[in-house]
Amino acid sequence: MPRFKQIQEIQQLTSRKEQIRNIGIIAHIDHGKTTLADSLLAGAGLLSTKMAGMARVLDYLEEEQKRKITIKTANITLLYKAAGTPYIINLVDTPGHVDFTGKVTRAIRVIDGAVVVVDAVEEIMAQTEIVTRQALEERVRPVLFINKVDRLITELQLNEEQIQKKLDQIISRFNDLIETYAETPFKNQWKIGASQGNVAFGSALHGWGFTMNMAKQQGMKFSDISKAYADGQQMKLQATLPVYQAVFEMVINMIPNPRQAQAYRIAKIWDGQIGSKIGKALVECRDDAPTVIFVTNVRSGSDGDTVATGRVFSGKAAKGDRLHLVDALSETEVKEVSIDMGSLREEVSEVSAGSLASFTLAGNVKAGESLVDVAHKNEMVPFEGINYVSEAVVTLAVEPKKPQDIPLLLDGLEQLAREDPNLKVNADKQTGEYLLSGMGELHLEIAIHQLKSECGIDVSVSSPRVVYMESVQKKGVVALAKSPNKLDSFWLQVMPEAEEASTSIVEDSGSVLSVDEHRNVLLDCSGKTEKASEEQLEAIIAGFEYACRAGPLCGEPVRHLRVNLVDLQLSQSNGDSSEVMRGVGKAVFGSFLTADPVLLEPIYRIIISAATELAGESSRILSTRHGKVTLFEQKGLLTVISGFIPVCETFGFSKELRSATSGRAFWQTFFDHWEKMPQKQASEVIADLRQRKGLAPEVPKPEKFME
Repeated sequence: MPRFKQIQEIQQLTSRKEQIRNIGIIAHIDHGKTTLADSLLAGAGLLSTKMAGMARVLDYLEEEQKRKITIKTANITLLYKAAGTPYIINLVDTPGHVDFTGKVTRAIRVIDGAVVVVDAVEEIMAQTEIVTRQALEERVRPVLFINKVDRLITELQLNEEQIQKKLDQIISRFNDLIETYAETPFKNQWKIGASQGNVAFGSALHGWGFTMNMAKQQGMKFSDISKAYADGQQMKLQATLPVYQAVFEMVINMIPNPRQAQAYRIAKIWDGQIGSKIGKALVECRDDAPTVIFVTNVRSGSDGDTVATGRVFSGKAAKGDRLHLVDALSETEVKEVSIDMGSLREEVSEVSAGSLASFTLAGNVKAGESLVDVAHKNEMVPFEGINYVSEAVVTLAVEPKKPQDIPLLLDGLEQLAREDPNLKVNADKQTGEYLLSGMGELHLEIAIHQLKSECGIDVSVSSPRVVYMESVQKKGVVALAKSPNKLDSFWLQVMPEAEEASTSIVEDSGSVLSVDEHRNVLLDCSGKTEKASEEQLEAIIAGFEYACRAGPLCGEPVRHLRVNLVDLQLSQSNGDSSEVMRGVGKAVFGSFLTADPVLLEPIYRIIISAATELAGESSRILSTRHGKVTLFEQKGLLTVISGFIPVCETFGFSKELRSATSGRAFWQTFFDHWEKMPQKQASEVIADLRQRKGLAPEVPKPEKFME
């Protein structure tokens, strides 16, 4: 027997695509996403309305309950009836903290509409813009819920005209985001307005909300809401204007069903031919077609299995199905199919196209994987790669307290990286350290907690360190380097690669042999690699990639480098490929050190919200940490300070600012860009990194690597 009585009816509805909506709730941190989700669960009959706003049902992890923040994405399938017609609402609650934006990005891939939640007082914040931009870039249609309207009444004490002006301003700024980031023709189609039914107003905490259509039907005005608060009757508003009705009304009327959405989304998110058999099945969201699934999240199951959460874009998925992993080039078996109900899963016989579900799969599967029916594996290409807006810029060294636990540690780190692609795991061969890199301190703190609790490992963790990058500022010399056995010769020249450079521009200079994750490009300008054996070509590329993984300044990754293979002479025999690899690496290093090399440091954008009388002290603390203030903005009783701060200056920043403001300042940082370090500071950091990695004290001369 299912634990949720709706499951049977939900299964019966999955073939009716017009009655399915796949939505996510996205917002800046603390704007009320999880509280709103509680209200939607109450509206669907899964939670008492008295508990909505306090239960935080979808924040079911111990760390989420303790910290009162959302850490992971949580899916739940709701059954809601509007005017007697039942609808399946597949809801994804997402994190608001910037350290977990990668999870938001992956969630956006499998939804068709986003309920963007905005605090009526704080208005559109930095993270609001980031997540809305991500949604628009994936052709996910947004609707707006302006939350905490009660604060305009109780805290700011605005009159009806002032409230209207404030809300209009938020709507206008949200439309600016759509104008800026949406593609044509979606710019005009997706613009919002109170009269259009794609904006709702309310207080998720107090359980009330309305669209203009609802207010008109009930004969309610903003003055009536203000009066209810003045009379202490605000809790009665939820009976007249339940917030879940307002949001569900928006979702059902304004968000497309899976078939409508896939008709225009597939061309954006899938790299295959739309006219192919699989392409047509995806566009039409057909059940009678090859099974295609995109995986957004994974976690380890029992007996070495993986529980993967994702979306069925075409076909049906059932227990016993054999699926091909497109990226991993392997196969898996579906051991169980389940509908997600928050922390619980309800096993079902099958799920069809347009559905969100969880699948217990044999073996290891990574988040971001594309799955297809094995019978069609030769016709399938993967979905587009996820375009993350942030980078792993903070790292920790991890080691087990018991040497015999090293194999367990390696397995645990591998599991973390498999479940969260935004975590990077590396073994530093010079120091013997195991390094875990993430978006920020909180991201790593949660990862270490998971490592200890789930893997049962007692580990020692270093203080947080910053990830740096190496790059060049000008064109280097054409460097000649030979393989160690002197049988192969390589002439290479490096130069800066513009961040915005397109692949077509690069290809005009030569054939592209390799492009890595940091936009380093290897070009064959000689035309001679065509005559190289496959093993020799692979060794040339491996030498380039090896040199870019750890640059010659201090062993940090290289970024935005163009490497031109000007000429080469290869021995006739297919000798040791490592000789070729080392020769290429030497030539890259030799030219690199003549190209005005620099060390780049990561820079956070920082937003501080504080009472006006604390703005000066907050700004002073930011400045003492080499931060730059770019904007002061008054928002009601708060002053919002925008600026930039080097990541290395953020360690201990929270404690200092919290102490100076008695906990009355709130802030958020998120990765913005890489910036050249000042020469004196860079020299100190390079020396420190070389010492820690056991490298020679001095940066080597170019001649060391050139013949």
